[in-house]
Amino acid sequence: MLLDLEPPVDAGSAGQNGSVALVLERRAGRTRLTQCRTRPPLLVQQALYPDDAAPDMAYVFLANPTGGLLQNDRHRIAVCVGAGAKAHVTTQSATKVYTMTEGVAEQRFHLSVAAGGYLEYLPDPLIPYRDASLEQEVEIVCEPGGALLFSDVITPGRVAMGESFRFRKISNRVTVRGQSGRPAYREAFDLDPGAGNLTGVGILGFGGQQVSDDASARTLGSLLIVCDSQPARSILDRVRHSPGCCLGVTAGASMLPDGNGLGVKMIGQDCAAVQQALTRVWSIARQELLGAAAPGLRKY
Repeated sequence: MLLDLEPPVDAGSAGQNGSVALVLERRAGRTRLTQCRTRPPLLVQQALYPDDAAPDMAYVFLANPTGGLLQNDRHRIAVCVGAGAKAHVTTQSATKVYTMTEGVAEQRFHLSVAAGGYLEYLPDPLIPYRDASLEQEVEIVCEPGGALLFSDVITPGRVAMGESFRFRKISNRVTVRGQSGRPAYREAFDLDPGAGNLTGVGILGFGGQQVSDDASARTLGSLLIVCDSQPARSILDRVRHSPGCCLGVTAGASMLPDGNGLGVKMIGQDCAAVQQALTRVWSIARQELLGAAAPGLRKY
């Protein structure tokens, strides 16, 4: 049954209350999109099967004709993957958070995977415009025996337009819930350029490393891999000992509490370098969890 993620209607808001709720289940040897409910401006078309290495995996693309989030937009996205199903969910393109004179845009995600299920939720990067403000919350529920990969890439903004860290604020909250329903892992951070230099050491800085590019062009990437402890430790070991896995970025990886998976964080001066490094880690995780490398997909 689909979760009710309809955002509350605010008569005084000029924003759009978009929503997507998807259920993917294994039927007749293949993962099918068995339930799909959307509310504009968010759209979903039929599931695709472009991956020869995993022909039973459903690929679902989330589209937004507006190109991103406007002032006071509230978007809710729920994805539920059943036992034995495999799904890859991504966005059609980068998510832009447009300039807003006041207010804040919101994104809320609820991702759940049943035992034996597998979900990759790997959206394209987030690009905050000047004076943009975003609140993002992610709730992940993964049963034992299931696996869920969640990626997040936050750019400093439109660097070529001179808008590095010119947004007002980005708030990010992530919760991973265990089988009991209680939080097994929580993460929270705010990127607030008005509160201080975000490129300093201990935030998005590189410590004692010498860098030659524009210090304002820093991209933050993360990949959360929620799975059983044994494959998580194998993935972590391969990431740490694979030459060139995190080439071009500063990265760190560690196990989540109580063996609930692992997390990988990286900072790079180039968005493409961060995306490439994340793809290499994704491919390692896929090999361990599915026995198949990441596919070379083209969206554009």
